Amino acid sequence: MKKELQLKTMILRKLGYSVKELHEQIGVSKSTISRWVQPVTLSQEARKRLNDRSTKARMQSEITIREKTKQKNIAAMKYANEIVNTDAIDNRTQAILCSLIYYCEGNKEIRGVIFTNSDPGLIQSFLVLFRNSFSLDESKFRILMHLHDYHSEEDQKLFWSKITQIPYSQFNKSYRKSSDHKYKKEGYQGCIKVCYGDVSIARKLNAIAKTFMERYK
Repeated sequence: MKKELQLKTMILRKLGYSVKELHEQIGVSKSTISRWVQPVTLSQEARKRLNDRSTKARMQSEITIREKTKQKNIAAMKYANEIVNTDAIDNRTQAILCSLIYYCEGNKEIRGVIFTNSDPGLIQSFLVLFRNSFSLDESKFRILMHLHDYHSEEDQKLFWSKITQIPYSQFNKSYRKSSDHKYKKEGYQGCIKVCYGDVSIARKLNAIAKTFMERYK
């Protein structure tokens, strides 16, 4: 019986059956199958069948992994939407969030509020929280753009003015960085420094952040 199974295994192997297929059809362990088929020389057609099957299995595995990742991301976003319920985030909470972002990314020296970053989303979120947390004089805002020499100043002014809701007239002269043009980061809009000329608010932001961290350490 064993020799008959071994012979059948070798015949099927010559046809290009994988160890997994043989295990499922013959009903013996994969280690035994591997030992039985070791002396079998595969034809070009048999190798092609094995390679095609391997490629198909790999592609299916990648599809399965992507789908699982997609479902995990959907679940994470659902959880995030439940946590970030904007109706429950009052002005005090927004002030705390604003101060923590500022403590991480803002200027530690108290010379007014100075926030420098290249991430449009982070800058936009900081300014929304900042405006909601304090009574501000919009004329005190200033923007300094740090641009590479391949950037168009007018295009970047248009972009950053839209992001910050600060008019062109409050943009200072841009700082230009030289570039060797060997590497250009796709989609990079430059870096901007958002300044708000009020030392007292800068002190409050730092104080809120430090008080919060002291309480929850």
